[in-house]
Amino acid sequence: MMGDSRASGKIPRRQFVRISGAAGATGLLGLMGPGSALADAVPADEGQAPESPPPAAGGPGGSPCPTPSSLCGYPSDTGGRYDLWDRVQVCEGTKAGPPFPQSLRTTSTYVVLNGGTGSSHDFLLVPSCRITGIECPFIATSNAPNYWLEAWNNAQPGQPGHVVYPHIGLGINSADPMIRQQDQLHIHLAGIHSGIQTQLNNHDSTITNDPSRWRNQIVPIWGLTSTGAPAPRSYRVLHVANLNENLFTLLRDSVVRPTGATMAAQILAVTPRLVGVGGFYVLNSEPGLPVPPGQPGGTGTADFLLAYA
Repeated sequence: MMGDSRASGKIPRRQFVRISGAAGATGLLGLMGPGSALADAVPADEGQAPESPPPAAGGPGGSPCPTPSSLCGYPSDTGGRYDLWDRVQVCEGTKAGPPFPQSLRTTSTYVVLNGGTGSSHDFLLVPSCRITGIECPFIATSNAPNYWLEAWNNAQPGQPGHVVYPHIGLGINSADPMIRQQDQLHIHLAGIHSGIQTQLNNHDSTITNDPSRWRNQIVPIWGLTSTGAPAPRSYRVLHVANLNENLFTLLRDSVVRPTGATMAAQILAVTPRLVGVGGFYVLNSEPGLPVPPGQPGGTGTADFLLAYA
């Protein structure tokens, strides 16, 4: 199967599904159709990530990149769980294939690739720097590109990652190796499952736009497993006017540091806000999310929310 994905330039979707967490109190609101999702698992506690050291030059065009480390990875990493990093280098022209991916867009700071399903709503934005994932401190510094804004822009009509779906969902998973199969940071450009926007709209009056309150703004949402079965999880939800601010920095400063959590355990997802003055909902969760009585537990994956196939 890996041979097929290498030939097509696509990354295989996760197949393992494990359901956990208590049932939620909101009920099912209009969820329809199968998507591709993976249930959560509890990651090992890696401790609080330190501040990122000064960035190292070395990205295409001399763009800043994190100093190689165990948290952020090493440029020499290759094969297996680093296959996606191999593909990025081939797209950037800094390494010869195989693999031979189809790069939909190549820039000095990221590439856009097809996801694993071959659908019109499954794409990846992958940094040109060697960055393992959400646990790398570099992504929350001022030296890092705004990958979320770039992902949103690339998902629009006329762009190479145009997500053809009623509503767009962007997402990144935690570092848990049972969830994340590729240790190179990638943001999913996908659809958002039908019914999730309705649930967010219903909770909108209680969803804050104050980042200092985000960590306590916990909302139960019903998503879907990879078999299309409804599954509830709880998320911290914030609404923002735009994506001009680095969401990794916002997560670190508003949630991770105040709660003593770890970045490695976090997920992020973004979808448009369809009520009020618009903007975006930013959803965050983790397996150990402290939830109010009667609400479902948290999760280490954004896949309950996102529709790929």
